[in-house]
This record gives sequence, C-alpha cells and structure tokens, in this order.
Amino acid sequence: MVVEDEIELSRLFVEALGDAGFRVVPAYSVADALSSLASHTVDAAILDVELRDGPVFPVADQMAARGIPFLFASAVYFQAVPKRHQGAPFVTKPFSVKELLHLVSRLRP
Repeated sequence: MVVEDEIELSRLFVEALGDAGFRVVPAYSVADALSSLASHTVDAAILDVELRDGPVFPVADQMAARGIPFLFASAVYFQAVPKRHQGAPFVTKPFSVKELLHLVSRLRP
C-alpha cells in the first residue's frame, strides 16, 4: 500500500513499485488507508506522515497491530514520528526511487 496525498508522487510510487513487480494499492488519506486495510490484503506499506486529513499514525498503529511492515517517506522531520513507530525505516523526501525500492524490498517477508 502507498499512502500519499500528493497525486503525482503517489503515481510515481505506484508506477515504480509496479515496474518492480509489486502489486500496489494507493490510498490518499488516513480514512482511505484505513478503509483499504479493511478490504485488501496488505503485505507492506509506504506511509507519508502528513496527509490532508491528519497524521498517518492511526494507519501505522493498525499496521503495527497486524504485524504489517511499513516505512515512512516524508518531508517532515523524523522527530515527528511517535516513539512507538521510530523503529520503522524513514526516508526523507526528496529521495531516489532506487533507494525507495531497496527499502521496500527489505520490508517484504
């Protein structure tokens, strides 16, 4: 799953991950991501920290509770991430697609 509210960046994620062989479910808000978690099987996720409807941490909480690995990809500071999620990988925007794909491949079981 890719949780990103900037449409063009989300499309970049989806295209790059799809080209690398991943099946991607995009979500554009916290509400959208929580709905997707309820209706799709999710193996891993890329989470933007600040979304239009608030911080992504309720999604991260749900994923952590289900044992689904995730990473943060955000322009906000790592310190904005609650301590309970600071063990998750954090990629600062802007980043290279190659770096992102490497980190995502390490998330998969």
